Formats: sequence, structure tokens, C-alpha cells
Amino acid sequence: GFLAPIWLSTGSGNHVALFSYYAVLNAAIVGIAWYKSWRLLNLLGFAFTFGIGIVWGVLDYTPQKYASTQPFLVLFFAFYLLIPLLFARRQPAGRRDFIDGCLIFGMPLVAFSLQAGLMEGRRMPLAFCALGLGALYAALAWWLRRRKDYQVLAQAYALLAVGFATLSVPLALSAQATACVFALEGAALVWLGLR
Repeated sequence: GFLAPIWLSTGSGNHVALFSYYAVLNAAIVGIAWYKSWRLLNLLGFAFTFGIGIVWGVLDYTPQKYASTQPFLVLFFAFYLLIPLLFARRQPAGRRDFIDGCLIFGMPLVAFSLQAGLMEGRRMPLAFCALGLGALYAALAWWLRRRKDYQVLAQAYALLAVGFATLSVPLALSAQATACVFALEGAALVWLGLR
């Protein structure tokens, strides 16, 4: 299904049609994930959606297409943020610590890299994007930490929250301010580790 638009392409370069088609396919994958744990389908959807998106971005993206591309990136991010939660929910009660690390860690890495490509060096908006992702993952970690069966998933999201918050610092601040913040963060991590 993901290769159909590539095979049937007329060369018009209509990325909105391509990404709309992928949105329908990914919505179907989310629907399936709601009812059935099918990890291979989730990974294939992720690989094709973001893989073809990266190829399109390298070959055809221009800053004039930002407004028509950004909503799709956000939508695909939301789909693949939801799928690992559904995957964990579908595991038996004693096995909910089995998480889909490929999607949990791979999706934000790829999506943020694509976001950086869309923003082309605009550091401050990208810093706010990283900070927003840190806040989103912190909220997910906070929400899941109360649920006994989801502790590994909560810890993974907490790690992503710290990572994105840390990434926002050098994007927003000068080298000296970044060094100070990283030194404080390092001291806090040492304290946390000793505790």
C-alpha cells in the first residue's frame, strides 16, 4: 500500500496527495493497533512513512512547502506516539513492561530531525519545539508512572523528556549559558544517581 503512489506516480510532485494517502494508511494502522498488537505492521508503517518522507524531503522540499508539510509531520508524529501506547495496552497485564523501543525512541529522533530540516536553521523555534516535546514526554511519563504495569514505558518517556529538554538548551542559549546549564544538569544527575 505504501509503494502504490510511488509506482503510480505521474511525476506531478503533489506532496499533499501523497501525504494524505499515507495519513489514511496510518490511520488504518492506528485502528488496527487499537484492536490487535501487530508490531511488524507498526514498524513497516513507520519505516515507509518516514522513509519516503525523508526521500521526498531531500529531493523535493522547499521552504515554500512548509505550511503544507508541517501538519502532516505533526499528524504522523501523533500516530506513532499513540501506537506504542496501544501496543503496551494490548500486552497481557504481566507483560506490559515489554515496550516497542524502535518506535518509542526511533520516532522522536526521526521526527525531530525532519522538523529541523523543515525549519532550516531557525534555532529559536526549533528550541521551543524541543522544549515542547520535552514537556509532552514529561506529561506522558507523569501520567504513566501511577500505573504499575507501565513503569518501563514511563521511564522511557522520562528519558526522552530529559533528552529533549537538554537539546533545547544549546539551540536557545549561547555557549557559555549552555555550559552553565549542562554543569547544573550534570550535578543534578550525579545527585540523582547517588540517591
